[in-house]
Amino acid sequence: MTKREFYKSEEMRPVRKQINSSAICAYVCAGISLIAGLVIGNPLIIIDVILVVVCGLLVHLIQSRAAAIVLLVYSGINVIVGIIVNGRLQGWWLCLIGVYAVIYTFKFQKAWKEHKTLPQDYIV
Repeated sequence: MTKREFYKSEEMRPVRKQINSSAICAYVCAGISLIAGLVIGNPLIIIDVILVVVCGLLVHLIQSRAAAIVLLVYSGINVIVGIIVNGRLQGWWLCLIGVYAVIYTFKFQKAWKEHKTLPQDYIV
């Protein structure tokens, strides 16, 4: 069984749903940031949008733990900067999405590692 087949298996369905939900929510946050940045007239928002979309894609398509961690760290920095600059909490949704992405990509990778180490007799 390949990693992709294992990811699509019924056993991984709850994990797959959470990973996909995290990625989709990251896309939505990136879209909202893009619209807000264009309305405000901030062309540098493109960098933010590209980073969030790329991390979302990597989490979505290859269940990348590294991308999930980058998303979480980046969103955490954004929250801290937002509090310092604007004096209010902002960007916490993306931070929450990053937490879920980290949790479920690690769960998937752990399950995949356990699946690979099983003797072939036990694999159905």
